[in-house]
Amino acid sequence: MRIQPLFFASPVYYEQEQFLSDAGTMMKLVREIMPEATELLEPLYLNSQAGVDSYLEGGSNATPLLVNLSGATQRWVLSVAKAAKQSLLWWYFPGDGLFAAPVEQTIRQIVSKNAVPAVMDCWAHLRNRHVQIEKVYDKASLQEKCRLLSAMDKIRATRLLIIGYTQQWVVSTSVDERWIEDRLGIQSVHIGLEELFAEYHEIPRDEIVKSFVAAYLGSAASCREPAAASVEDAYRLYLALKRLLARYNANAMAISCFSLVKQLGVTSCLALSLLNDEPGLIAACEGDLDAAISMVVGKAVSGQPVFMGNPVYHLDNTLDIVHCTAPRRLTGDTKTSYTVRSHHETGVSVAQRIEVPEPQKVTLFRLGNEFSEATLFSADFISNPDEDTCRTQFRFRIDSTQKRIEESLGCHHMVIFGDYVNELRTILEGPLGIKVR
Repeated sequence: MRIQPLFFASPVYYEQEQFLSDAGTMMKLVREIMPEATELLEPLYLNSQAGVDSYLEGGSNATPLLVNLSGATQRWVLSVAKAAKQSLLWWYFPGDGLFAAPVEQTIRQIVSKNAVPAVMDCWAHLRNRHVQIEKVYDKASLQEKCRLLSAMDKIRATRLLIIGYTQQWVVSTSVDERWIEDRLGIQSVHIGLEELFAEYHEIPRDEIVKSFVAAYLGSAASCREPAAASVEDAYRLYLALKRLLARYNANAMAISCFSLVKQLGVTSCLALSLLNDEPGLIAACEGDLDAAISMVVGKAVSGQPVFMGNPVYHLDNTLDIVHCTAPRRLTGDTKTSYTVRSHHETGVSVAQRIEVPEPQKVTLFRLGNEFSEATLFSADFISNPDEDTCRTQFRFRIDSTQKRIEESLGCHHMVIFGDYVNELRTILEGPLGIKVR
């Protein structure tokens, strides 16, 4: 993420030398508290309309950090904020002991020049007009908002590849990809399964494929049904999907997987698991667009793989989430234990049973209602059931079965291992404008 510090001061309050001095003190502070992963650009000092116009004409795509040093700067700040996708606005809390004495002294001097009313004026104007702007005032708030805006950058940079169509039985999902761009700014491209089939048949059973299969089967807890040849075919499908993602410059996909297995005899379960384990990639099955976009948001916020699955609620306030496509890095960099299985519904090809070893907090969520609403709650992972259903099965302790059923937005639920409820709520209700039930 790139941050462009912009310091604003009116000649009514500041001569040039004092402006640069106070801005220099604030810039030194910004350098000290800026998150390491952020690219901080050289500051710009704006005290005239000409300077602001020159900056805007440059067309910078960095996120502005707007720092008012005086009053009578509102028009300049507003013009920059409205031209940017997102901005940070520095807020002053004088006398609250946030910084060392020399910085506090400079802040008091800035406050005496009516900077605080100017900040409040800009904040209210921009928020009332739904311009994306976040306030920062110390190291903790700056780190939090940089994480938020970095996640938004990742969401907006997503390009979704839709392969085939939503499976006809998935009725509680959007089937019109235009909603995705209209509401979230995510671009998509739609292709037929035939293109995937052609790509798959171009992938040879070479040493790359055989080497993967040997390592994959060698690391498994066991292999129940599939032969090595079936695993080779499943990995060839993964390589074909990777080629298509590269061809269409996409980093997310939704695929009509049941149509795929019916015509090709190969499931996408292993391929989707491998894709979701990779940083920056998302893959949803059954052509479920709600699930795909939910996974995009979840991974952007958490940096963790997201598991989509079918919900099985129980009256004792437990919930099972089951599917055959679970990533193996659900709990971090260390891969979880897995058993190689066949696909549950068809009994063919390859799927995985993933097992998580210990209790921990998780986040369950999904978007729905044409991406206008979301469900979101935390739960406790408690066990790995082994019922006659999809291969990976996780059981969670939840607050209320009845409440969660009443508030549900659709079948597939998303799971992130770890507690990301607050972060997801912030981005959903804030910049994405999505109501959380």
